[in-house]
Amino acid sequence: MALGFPEPIKKDDPRLQGHETTYQASRGGWITPAKKAAPAKPKKG
Repeated sequence: MALGFPEPIKKDDPRLQGHETTYQASRGGWITPAKKAAPAKPKKG
């Protein structure tokens, strides 16, 4: 199996954190996805 794992691995496996990539031909190939911003908290007042 790929990467030495004995069986297929799940998408949310913690061993894969930080290795996410996306293929976009228009941007020249494999890119690291942009980090998503955390939702803002509404102001009290």
